[in-house]
Amino acid sequence: MFTTKTVIVLLILTGISNGQDKTLLNDLNIDTKQNGIFLTLQSSLPLRIENITGWVNKDWFYMTVHEAVGDTIELRSTQLIHPILALDNTNAEESTQLALRIKCEIENYEFYLSEDKHTIIIAIYYPAETVVALLEQSESKRISRYKLNSRLLSVFYLTGGALTISGVISGDGYDGKNTELTLGLIILSGTYVYDLLTQ
Repeated sequence: MFTTKTVIVLLILTGISNGQDKTLLNDLNIDTKQNGIFLTLQSSLPLRIENITGWVNKDWFYMTVHEAVGDTIELRSTQLIHPILALDNTNAEESTQLALRIKCEIENYEFYLSEDKHTIIIAIYYPAETVVALLEQSESKRISRYKLNSRLLSVFYLTGGALTISGVISGDGYDGKNTELTLGLIILSGTYVYDLLTQ
C-alpha cells in the first residue's frame, strides 16, 4: 500500500533519473566559409539525429535538440564571427533551442553527427548568387592587388633601365666608379628576382 510519502519519493527519483538522461550541449565552434557557415556543438551524451530539428525565419536560424539542455552561459559567451550577428540559447522542459542571427541570407542547412555521436555538425548554406557575389568580390580584390603589384614592378623596371642607360652613356670613356650604372643594375636585378618569386 502506497503512502503519500512513498509517491513523492518515487516522483523525485523519477525526476532525478530523467534529468540525468538529458544531454548537456556546450562548446560551440564557428567556422565561416565562402559558401556558408559550419558549426560544431559538443554533447555530454550520444545524440540521435531524429532529435535535431531546424528552421529559418528571415535572418534567424533556429536549431532545437530534444532531450537535451544547453549550457546557456557557455553558449552565449561564444565569440561571434562575421556574418553571425547574435547568438541565443533557450532551455525548455524537453528540449533546448539555439538561435543564430546571420547577416547573409540562408538557403539551406543540414545536420550531421560525428561517429561517436557526441558532436553535432551544422552546415548552413548561402544561396548560389550570394556565393558567386562573394567569389567575385574576392577575385576583384585579388586582381586589384595584382594590378598594384604590376604597376610597382613597371616603375622599378623603368627606373632601373633609365639609370642603367644613363650610367652607360655618362660613363663612356670614364675610368672612375659609375654609381648610376651600378644602381640601375641593382634595381633591375632586384626587381627581376622579386617578379620571379611572386608569380
